[in-house]
Amino acid sequence: MTPPPRRWILPPRTEGHRLPADLPLPVVQLLLARGIADTAALDKFLNPPGVPHDPLLLAGVPEALPRLAAAAQKGETVAVFGDFDVDGITGTAILTETLGKLGARVIPYLPHPVAEGHGMTAGAVERLIAQGASLIVTVDCGISNADEVALAADAGAEVIITDHHVPPERRPPAVATVNPRVAGNRYPFVELCGAGIAYKLAAGLLDYAGAAPDDSLLELAALGTVADLVPLRGENRHIVQRGLAALSETRRPGLQALLNRCRLRRRAIRAEDVAFQIAPRLNAAGRMAHPETALQLLLTNDPDEAESLAGQLEDYNNRRKDLSTRACAVAMEQVAAAGPLPSIIISFDGIYTPGINGLVAGRLAERFNRPAVALARADDGHLVASARSRTGFSLIAAITECDDLLVRYGGHDAAAGFTVRNADFNAVSERLHAIADAETGLFGPEPTLEVHAEGRPETLLDPLTAQWIQRLEPYGKDNPTPRFLSRRARVLNWEYVGREQQHLKLQISAGNGSGAVDALYWNHPGEWGGYSAVDLVFQLVNDRYRGENRTYLRIDDWRPAG
Repeated sequence: MTPPPRRWILPPRTEGHRLPADLPLPVVQLLLARGIADTAALDKFLNPPGVPHDPLLLAGVPEALPRLAAAAQKGETVAVFGDFDVDGITGTAILTETLGKLGARVIPYLPHPVAEGHGMTAGAVERLIAQGASLIVTVDCGISNADEVALAADAGAEVIITDHHVPPERRPPAVATVNPRVAGNRYPFVELCGAGIAYKLAAGLLDYAGAAPDDSLLELAALGTVADLVPLRGENRHIVQRGLAALSETRRPGLQALLNRCRLRRRAIRAEDVAFQIAPRLNAAGRMAHPETALQLLLTNDPDEAESLAGQLEDYNNRRKDLSTRACAVAMEQVAAAGPLPSIIISFDGIYTPGINGLVAGRLAERFNRPAVALARADDGHLVASARSRTGFSLIAAITECDDLLVRYGGHDAAAGFTVRNADFNAVSERLHAIADAETGLFGPEPTLEVHAEGRPETLLDPLTAQWIQRLEPYGKDNPTPRFLSRRARVLNWEYVGREQQHLKLQISAGNGSGAVDALYWNHPGEWGGYSAVDLVFQLVNDRYRGENRTYLRIDDWRPAG
């Protein structure tokens, strides 16, 4: 099944705004598309008031600090129990480094994605206590683990939870719960990710213990913040801006080795570099083997070990890319053979693995504008699923309605997962289809593509516009990378490039006396008709190619000019 053409959502009208009069029109459109319509809102976006916020305002921090400081002073064994994605890995590294620096004996622990899944498990708690842990600190998990926290308490170990997920009705019996979403929180920003919360707790602990601040922790917090797709507004924007600046000058051998692999060493690093190059390599360890390789990379002080670990991550990532490419091709074939497009796509195949389920589901959701679920075999009796949604359909709400049939589940509106017994899979599938069928109004028959600004190439390439595009960084959730539309762009030349001639390269008239600008459509899905003029939707990309800086248009979609 060929996906239908994408409907372009055009930029908002500019009449009536109260933004500075000297802004270029495309910049005005970019700001209005972000809900920024006056000078005060623009200043608040660029300079979030009150940041960095005082960690003591964050719920649970005042209770956590004395216990953590005592553990460090006495040299207690403290287990840091993190989730296995980049957010959890970086947050675990933040607290492991900080507690170790203050004198604690730290055991970092990341669960196996398949054998253990998200969150604490009884077996892991028992193993950590057997290793001498008298205190367990969670990162990006724990808020839903009341039974496991109670188990630790019964065995004589206390637990401090740091988590950013919505708390359930039953609260775990922890010494402290550091979470901006719990009742009584006074922290003015609730959108911190797990690594962001770990950073705030670490900053508060260093101050409480009378130690010097450690700004290098910001680079770890920035990696987790970008990777976890939390809104890049307010304090998250502050963390990522400062963290990326620190990352480009990092002194961590592991990150230096990783940046070398990404060809980003000693360069200004952007959020999209994290999203598309750094984070996938860190995540690849958990997708293909065990996430501890990525954690070791962040924690090592040995340059030789760092190079070895970076090489392992590169190998994992290459294998992950190959496997996900083949799995996505299978998933697309399944959808094509299934007939009419369902309200929710549910796909299972033997080639899928738990480590790439999320990638497959994400590709299906993006391609067909439907919520999608991809399942892989966990063991002889169970399937593990990842679900993604790009619409208003809440995955976690739908999955919760199946809780009587599931072994475990969790997640958010746009990304969730569950484990189901083989015998219950058909019943879960039927229930999810029924739920999605009842909410088909949330998504239309065709995918959409949001355009943020419109203009001729010469207008969009103007230096003042380029300065503002850079000033609005970092881009990510709730501050998307600008997408532009140029109508009747004149095509001067075209060719297919790449090892398999899979990329379409156009030369577009810049219209400003400076000749042409390259426009690239990566993995162009169709045939080029030799058009002399096209309507282009694209992103502006600045990078280095063969040692030189260049600007090109990265095409998202095109149509023959009418």
